[in-house]
Amino acid sequence: MTGTTTAATRFAGHRFDVVTDTAFDAAQERYLRAFIPEHQLAPLCGEETAVRVRHDAALFQGRMIRVAEAPSLTVVPFRGEPYRRCQLGEVTWWRPAPNAHLPQDHLYARDAAGRQTVLLQPGAGRGERYLMRVVREVVLRCSESRGWTSFHAAAAALDDRGVLIAAPSGAGKTTVLTALAAHHGADLIASDRALVTADAGMVGGVPISVRVGAGTLSALAPREGLPNPHNLPGAFGSTRKASLTPHEFARAFSCRVRETAPLRLIVVPRFRDDDQTLSSHILKAARARTALAAACCTPYDEDWREPWFAVRTRPVDDLARQAAVLIDSLVATMPVLAVTAGVHSPGLMERIADTVTGRLT
Repeated sequence: MTGTTTAATRFAGHRFDVVTDTAFDAAQERYLRAFIPEHQLAPLCGEETAVRVRHDAALFQGRMIRVAEAPSLTVVPFRGEPYRRCQLGEVTWWRPAPNAHLPQDHLYARDAAGRQTVLLQPGAGRGERYLMRVVREVVLRCSESRGWTSFHAAAAALDDRGVLIAAPSGAGKTTVLTALAAHHGADLIASDRALVTADAGMVGGVPISVRVGAGTLSALAPREGLPNPHNLPGAFGSTRKASLTPHEFARAFSCRVRETAPLRLIVVPRFRDDDQTLSSHILKAARARTALAAACCTPYDEDWREPWFAVRTRPVDDLARQAAVLIDSLVATMPVLAVTAGVHSPGLMERIADTVTGRLT
């Protein structure tokens, strides 16, 4: 029988009991630890999810044959990544759709008790990443059950003051996050999805890699741990970016990976492909509400299209009302700072950091 290693960890207050085949444990543990927050953990939800990571050639081949032969339905749980879902007894299985760009080297399963399995073909390229897909999905579903709302946003903390950086893709979320870390040592909370508690008092993170564009990297002094920007396309808004785990990002800027902070400021970046000087102003209520609604991912998320590993426990209409109430509360109690600038303006990163921190003092 294959030896196993068991580890317990938590993300966003949800406990995960991960059992990994010994042969794959070292790679899986290194990758998992690269996402685990170090400080100010979220309060526990009281729930836990068991995840089994298998790395077995015979088992993978046998299950792949069975799920390929079973009646199945195409689903798109994550943007641009279609899977085929089927039922074998009391177990739901997902495999990459045959015509998708995804490698056919992994399977996901969930049994009737909610236990999750990640089944990997030995030699799967960076197979340790697939566990984090389960973790993120469970975190998102658990948080909405707790009354929290998710946003397409980065988040940072400066001296126990949380900053939510909310905007669509390409607007400059990671640039603001990186500027705060590079120039003011801000702790990393979130890079692409952030959670706000039901009372609008706390911001928390979803464990996702930090994706940094060539322009942002080029604006920083060379520092150990950051990729060479010349390896990336320099065009503004390019979707190809360097990917850093949270701990890699934190090491590069001598900051910490933190899970929550009291929310004190919301930033809405609006960067453009020119040399316009940075300007900022507090948005009036109507415009602030519009900006936050556009960045809100509860209950509809542009990336996580369909709940899969974790069952959604609350009706969509209920979640939509929850999000609307929260946004109204944020607009009424929190300054929403619009920051506009051209990405080619001199000294942009330092100006961003000073402008944001100036609103926190």
